[in-house]
Parts: sequence; C-alpha cells; structure tokens
Amino acid sequence: MIKQILGLVISILKNKTYMTAAREVWSIVDENFRITEKVEDKFRSKTEEFDKLLLAKFPELTNEDVIYFRQAIAGSVNVGKEAVLDNSVIMKELQESNAKLQAENASLKDQLSKFQSLAAATVNADVQQTV
Repeated sequence: MIKQILGLVISILKNKTYMTAAREVWSIVDENFRITEKVEDKFRSKTEEFDKLLLAKFPELTNEDVIYFRQAIAGSVNVGKEAVLDNSVIMKELQESNAKLQAENASLKDQLSKFQSLAAATVNADVQQTV
C-alpha cells in the first residue's frame, strides 16, 4: 500500500515538473514568436518549436506526452482567448484584402496620371489653337 502511494506521489510530482517545464517552454516560444508577418506561420512554427524544446528538455517524453502537455498549457494560457483565434482568420483576410487594395491603388494612380497627361495635352492643344 505504501509503495503504491509513493509511486502515485512520484508520478504526481513528475507530472507537476513536466507541467512547470512546459509552461516555461510555452513562455519562451511565445516570446520568440511574438512578432511574425504571416499568421499561419506563427501558429505552425510555435507548435513545432514548443515540441522541439520540450523534447530537448525531457527526451523521455513521447510525442503523445508532448501533445498532451502542449494542449494542457495552451488550454490554461488561452482561457478567454478564443477571440484571438477567430481574429487570426480575420487578420489573414485583412492582409489579403490590403494587398489587393494596394494593387488597385497603384493601378488607379497610374490611370489618373495618364488622364492628367491627356487632359494637359488637350488643354495645351486648345490654347495653341486659340492663339
């Protein structure tokens, strides 16, 4: 009975150690990926980096263990941040829309420049005819 209790205590302490280390790794990864240009790169890279760092710290963990700790930490860290995930889709759409608007703006500026040149040439031709 005492062996079982000690085994359980050791298991709990190990799990607590892993969770503490996983939180530290999460913070490191979060800090390293705070600024990135593409939203999808940010999420994919953070997951890969978290897995790599946690496995480096605890090579005895399986991939399933790493996934468990990543999800557990993400769940506790991201409580109330569902809007951020929803906003990531919006951010991607805004980035795409911004690129389209910039291209359209450049095209319109080019057309305006051509129109102004044509208008100036027409005014000059009218002035020369009246003189």
